[in-house]
Amino acid sequence: MKSKAGMALMGLGIGVGSAALYQNIKNGNIRKMVRKMNSAKTKAVSDLENMM
Repeated sequence: MKSKAGMALMGLGIGVGSAALYQNIKNGNIRKMVRKMNSAKTKAVSDLENMM
């Protein structure tokens, strides 16, 4: 019984998560996030180079 409920919850979570992800991709939020992550990575690398 418990595992069946857990599987149902997991399925629901995956469904909601993928729907949210799709929404974000459609709205271009993922691209913004990737750009933000890339600029943060670049900044971290340059900070590291400055320290050396």
